[in-house]
Amino acid sequence: MKKKTIINILMTVCILVALGCGGYLAYYYYTSHKSESDIDDLRSKIGDNVATDDTDSDVQNSEEQGKPEPPMVEVKGIKVQKKFEDLYRENNDFVGWITISDTNVDYPVMYTPDDNERGEHYIHRDFEENYSAAGLPFVDKNCDLILPTDNIIIYGHNMNSGKMFHDIMKYENEDFYNTHKTFTFDTIYGDGTYEVVAVFYAQILPDDSKEFKYYQFVNAGSAEEFMNYVDNIKRMSIIDTGVDVKFGDKLVTLSTCAYHVDDGRFAVIAKKID
Repeated sequence: MKKKTIINILMTVCILVALGCGGYLAYYYYTSHKSESDIDDLRSKIGDNVATDDTDSDVQNSEEQGKPEPPMVEVKGIKVQKKFEDLYRENNDFVGWITISDTNVDYPVMYTPDDNERGEHYIHRDFEENYSAAGLPFVDKNCDLILPTDNIIIYGHNMNSGKMFHDIMKYENEDFYNTHKTFTFDTIYGDGTYEVVAVFYAQILPDDSKEFKYYQFVNAGSAEEFMNYVDNIKRMSIIDTGVDVKFGDKLVTLSTCAYHVDDGRFAVIAKKID
């Protein structure tokens, strides 16, 4: 085969590869943009927690007890916050909305405890359950939001576009932490503000490993077990937050992929505050 022919073949292959990569990138950013546009539409459906005739009695009773609660409505036999009524009617897998101010983290959170995996139904699905590379943040199937488990684990993709849970990695920067010590996770059952306790890099370990696995903790069997978990996450933390945690506190863990090692993860753990 002549040298010129070989060169032409190589050039053709290179062009095809370049076109393929360009097409993939174009598709990736198109789907990412569409996903964010869909999220904007969902965000617009969040109502104000303003009492109506249907909710006045609940609000009045809670105020009489000195425990103001958001107005609730019943949807398919489940009492949910009035402001999330439309979203919950649209998809009963919706359980809340997570927001970290001044970041891209501002998303609905899904929950499918009947999944045979970790509740990963929405790992590559959008709110309408169509395929989506970005997916949606979702709660680990072993967690409970009605009678809250000690720890609620929320997973989200680390997207190259900077979307989904990519921005939680900003917590490795102490300046960012100092201006974002809290975030909100409002569920269909009630609102929640969370104070960051620990941020760290980690790794998914073999099942038979005896090393600490932050992603396996949902409920503590005792105060000792709970405090042992707290000691471990504080030991791993990049930043010394100085936040006090005691047995009985409720935690939320935000977890995303990281690429410092194989099966790497980055986690932000926070406790619920009044």
